[in-house]
Amino acid sequence: MATASSDKVKAQRLPVALTSMQVDITTRMGALAPATPTGFAALDRMLAGGLRTGTLLSIAGAPGAGKTALALLIAYMAARARAAVIFTSAVLDETDIMARLAARAMYREYPEADTHFGAIWSGEAWQDDFTRQAVGTSVNVAVRKVGNLLHLFRSRALDSTAEITTATAYLLGRYERVVVVVDGIEAFTAAAGGDVIRAAGINADYSNRLSQVAHEFKQLSDGGCAVVVTSELHTHPLVVPATTLSCELAESAPGNDPSSPRDQALGARQVVLNVTKNRVGRTESIPLRFIAGSSVFEQLSEAPTE
Repeated sequence: MATASSDKVKAQRLPVALTSMQVDITTRMGALAPATPTGFAALDRMLAGGLRTGTLLSIAGAPGAGKTALALLIAYMAARARAAVIFTSAVLDETDIMARLAARAMYREYPEADTHFGAIWSGEAWQDDFTRQAVGTSVNVAVRKVGNLLHLFRSRALDSTAEITTATAYLLGRYERVVVVVDGIEAFTAAAGGDVIRAAGINADYSNRLSQVAHEFKQLSDGGCAVVVTSELHTHPLVVPATTLSCELAESAPGNDPSSPRDQALGARQVVLNVTKNRVGRTESIPLRFIAGSSVFEQLSEAPTE
């Protein structure tokens, strides 16, 4: 026999006539929610201005394509736009992330320097007087620009999405806009609740687990934030059904290379961000220059927002 509580739950899930929701929906559509720029004009256009509450943006690519660097750049630009940001990765530690941010700042602040972020991370860049000063200054620049808004959350392999949800709730209680950037969605398990469920998720069918994780991150975005995730190419089809906007980062067709000798020394190459699914606007391909050693992306058709 159904209880009054279960009857109430069932009633809440009944279909609702359009006339019953008309006023609420039109009111929401008229109240424009604030958007957080990604740093790329073309991508922001496809997102109707940028990342908003309820957006799940996925970025896929082959190993070494630059998806982690792109995700970190979006996190950085969101923090520059005064959104509170969580950047989480089960692979990168805080030293690696800071080295990448410092390399980006060094690329902007020291035009004569061609120091790779790997040299900063390893400590090699600290052995020379010039680069030591440049790296120190660049670290301070990165911290000054985004230090209060860019939050690093070190994930462990096969962490539950509940860990990210808890961290996000902490920021949502303190900031108007929150962006969550997840590097490597494959490293997570679905929340569902408790250690027993977590263990079951670890041992569950890989495809089902990843699909559920993607939908849980979409639910997280619907709860008041925007979410950006990266994935490998072969797992991307499992993530796409949950996304608002899905992209694939790929090598560009060979052409004239406008890179300077300095950029070439830092591993510059042309890539393309192919937008393969979009629930908001059109899809297209965005040509970019990726300067791998400095974790820098530049939109070739339009200058990225600074």
